[in-house]
Amino acid sequence: MEKLKKFQRMSQEKGITLVALVITIIILIILATVAINFAFGNNGLIQRAEDARDYYANDTSYTDESITNVESYLDEIINGVGSGNGGSGGGNTTEDGVPIPDGFYYVGGTKEEGVVISDNPADENKGTSHEVAQTLVGNQFVWIPVENDSLFQRYAGYRNGSLRSITNYSEPFANGYTTEADEYEAMKTSVLENNGFYVGRYEAGTTATRSSSSGITDPVVIKQGVNVYNYIGWSNSTDMTNETGGAVELSKNFADANGYTSVTSTLIYGVQWDAIMNFIDPAYATGSCEESSFVRDSSGKGWYDQSGLTTTGSNANYAVKNIYDLGGNVAEWTMEAYGTNYRVLRGRRLRLFWFRESSFFS
Repeated sequence: MEKLKKFQRMSQEKGITLVALVITIIILIILATVAINFAFGNNGLIQRAEDARDYYANDTSYTDESITNVESYLDEIINGVGSGNGGSGGGNTTEDGVPIPDGFYYVGGTKEEGVVISDNPADENKGTSHEVAQTLVGNQFVWIPVENDSLFQRYAGYRNGSLRSITNYSEPFANGYTTEADEYEAMKTSVLENNGFYVGRYEAGTTATRSSSSGITDPVVIKQGVNVYNYIGWSNSTDMTNETGGAVELSKNFADANGYTSVTSTLIYGVQWDAIMNFIDPAYATGSCEESSFVRDSSGKGWYDQSGLTTTGSNANYAVKNIYDLGGNVAEWTMEAYGTNYRVLRGRRLRLFWFRESSFFS
């Protein structure tokens, strides 16, 4: 009897152990199933881990790219370094904050001392010294910054060291040609929107030898060491109301004649001349230039004799702000008018251009 009870007790214990084992196995199977589904299911741990890996990789790539873009942008702002002209020139680039139009190349200089550009890639990054200037091959221009709109106006400039009234001077000329007023407003709008304009680095010149009968058939170049484009009137009109046949026509045709597609050209306006004077000496705007100031007295600089053979950029002392032949006796036409029938002469004839609204700053 005692053995039977013992056997029954052992059987019960084994039965409990077996049941516990089966239950444990079942629980383990359930847990395994849950774990497998949690790990390998559609939204399981493995999938989430893979998603997290991909997200991190993409986020890192995006972050790196963003950092690179920000660094490039900050470098351009701080150092004034553009994205480079490449083989085609220009193309939304800047140097020291100065825009380089498409088809042109940065030669040298800073905004403060005068940024020089050329229409020939052979001149790119060559520098601005007089020695280098004699080796450049393209037409060259210098940026005139106009960053204070209120200063872009005409002033009573100096003549022989003294200020001269502009009471009888006007711009645009009320009696001018049909499109003169519209062209003036287009120029002014462009200068203010672009915070400046380019001006010819040299007195307008030509490779031909000029005489009183030369007319305007000789091609214009803005280069060093060529003949000054003298013996030319404002136009062929005695009352100065027609833009053809003289300096105005040559200036307006200059851009097209050279195949420029991003800029246009014109004879310089009086307001632009004054902007150049302000660029050279900020005291010009208040009429308080020192007696030694270039804009007050440019004696001995840019002295040309029309009756003799003269060449552009012939003397290093004739340069200021990287612009040659600006003063002295080089009295040249502008778009200003005096009274009703006369146009105004300034220190030199400057070929310049401004950006078209639809090109560089579109």
